[in-house]
Amino acid sequence: MKFPSPIRMHVKSFLILILLSVAYGQDRKITSKLNPGCKTCSAETTLVYVRCDGSADSIHQIWDFTRHLPTVIFTITSLNSTLNVTWDGTTPKSFALSEKPHYSFATAIDKLYEYNDLDDNGFIVPKYPQHEYSLSKVIWHLNESRFADKEVMVRLNGFIDDERVKGVINVKLDLIPFKDYATDLPHLIHTANSTLFDISLTNLTTRSHYNASRFALHLLMASTDHVTDTMHFTMRKSLDDEHTPGVFEIIEIKTPSLYHTGEGGYLQFRPVGYTQPERGVASSTVAHVSDFNRTRLPYRSTLRLFYGGSDIADLLIQDMFVSFGENGDGFYKQHNYTAWSFTIGYGTPPVEKFSLFVIMIISIGLGVPLALALSGILYVVLRRYRQRSITRFTNED
Repeated sequence: MKFPSPIRMHVKSFLILILLSVAYGQDRKITSKLNPGCKTCSAETTLVYVRCDGSADSIHQIWDFTRHLPTVIFTITSLNSTLNVTWDGTTPKSFALSEKPHYSFATAIDKLYEYNDLDDNGFIVPKYPQHEYSLSKVIWHLNESRFADKEVMVRLNGFIDDERVKGVINVKLDLIPFKDYATDLPHLIHTANSTLFDISLTNLTTRSHYNASRFALHLLMASTDHVTDTMHFTMRKSLDDEHTPGVFEIIEIKTPSLYHTGEGGYLQFRPVGYTQPERGVASSTVAHVSDFNRTRLPYRSTLRLFYGGSDIADLLIQDMFVSFGENGDGFYKQHNYTAWSFTIGYGTPPVEKFSLFVIMIISIGLGVPLALALSGILYVVLRRYRQRSITRFTNED
């Protein structure tokens, strides 16, 4: 049986798309170490060093929990550079690069804010009663890890045992050296130039005199851009909600270098959080982002240690709040759980594309009717041609 040419054309296109989808390679070579150079570190110490070598540069990543604040640092150098960590017992004492970096960008979560959402809208605003909790006393335990040439991943549980708040903070950091989607909702895009940061707040106790308690994350952002410049907030629409059903917006926080020149750091995320471990549309909630404010690096933090010295005065340092919830959701106490994900990366943020499955459905949906229509037209034309030919032969007889 021979199919019409339009159908054959769509089948060929589909096969080409399959070949292209499986032909991607590893974009960067990654090497990783847990607590590099530390001879006295125990299972309670977690500092991950990841080196990502590309064709023209290296991205050095530091994932640190030794000073209690979950921290991710990106530093871009030439391929010939090295980074050495020296230790004072089980805490890093210094970070030494063999050359001056081309660029650096970092983020850390240093505080939680509990606020009494009197208007029940999810936003944290100054007029609400609120209380901050520093993460400087959180005790982190490495729960799971993977150090391979195809993936670097750590999952930690942070235990809060403060007289005012108790509970668990779970953090997952994940890097793969090629483009793909994260396994968990909201299925953010991994690239060789980015790391996934997933955080959840589990069974946190709330203040007894707050009847509408919610929790917000306080994020720090630092970059080697000029101190007088500012981060840039952008929100763009996506036509595709295949990977995050019902959410069509994508938020990107871009450093000045990225915003103006296309080369710099970014945070990328969907404005959605989740109120249950089983993530889905039914358990989704809204993630709200505040304006940026200028601030300082926390004392005794890995950020201050890494960017220490006179360079701090020239560093762009800003912060923002990410809060969660929407009207009528019952506040934090309804589920005692809130989760949120973002990616931190370098270079142009990835853009969503229709998956092979969606392209196949669209191709079939458009191609088959078109093929049938063309076949019908061809049939009518041929029939009329044959009828005219028969009539002409009859008249000649």
